[in-house]
Amino acid sequence: MANELYKNIIQRLPAALALVTFISGILYLQNVFIILTLLMGIGILLIKEWLVLSDSKIDLKQIIFFVTLTMLSVYFTEDFIDLFLALTTIFWITYSFYLISNHTLSFISFHNNYLGIFLILGFLFGFIHLLLFSEFTGINKFFVLFVILFNTVLADIGAYLVGSSIGKIPLFPEISPNKTIEGLLGGIGFVLIFLSVIYFYNLISLDLVLTSLISLPFAFIGDYFESQLKREQFIKDSGSLIPGHGGVWDRLDSHIAVVPIFILLTSLMA
Repeated sequence: MANELYKNIIQRLPAALALVTFISGILYLQNVFIILTLLMGIGILLIKEWLVLSDSKIDLKQIIFFVTLTMLSVYFTEDFIDLFLALTTIFWITYSFYLISNHTLSFISFHNNYLGIFLILGFLFGFIHLLLFSEFTGINKFFVLFVILFNTVLADIGAYLVGSSIGKIPLFPEISPNKTIEGLLGGIGFVLIFLSVIYFYNLISLDLVLTSLISLPFAFIGDYFESQLKREQFIKDSGSLIPGHGGVWDRLDSHIAVVPIFILLTSLMA
């Protein structure tokens, strides 16, 4: 077990370090244009992976759906994005209840391109809202962006390390038998330590700490969501773009759930 864990860490480490270095450099520059350009690229990669795994090829109606939502966000800006984030949050809350009750939603599938477009836009709109419309008293919004990303990464790392080391009790074995309750608690523990440290040094407000904790469970929900999609397709990874991590969806599944919820909550608390 220990040897396998060590081997997996070594395999994942180079790509993880490269990603951390790249993202840290982007955040350090604090250039909204560069970050938005990067987000557009990530959105394209997410859509591409979804379509590769979908038997339902994109058609004119789906293109109109995507273009309409995009144009509405441009025309109505913050108001429409707030509404869209609320709808995205409702989706993730609904999915959470179905997951806990061990029921399934028939439209949850890689074959549903409308679902893919909806979730990807919710994820991107969350970042756009943060960069263009959100304001935080006494706190740099780029640091808030870092906190969002780092919280979710820490939850993933903590869940993996603790779950791989001492995990015994599967949380939802029908979807992902390797993910355990111990891993869940480990991921939460890692994030709690991080939030406690930055709050102690007055780097973050209590409101943002609470927002982080409320949105944190959805990091695991997003992970299980993608696990369910992959299980139905009988695949291990959504792609092979990132060595040791799989595809872009594999790396961002937790963020895709957390980001819109976190941003909506910060908007409501403002």
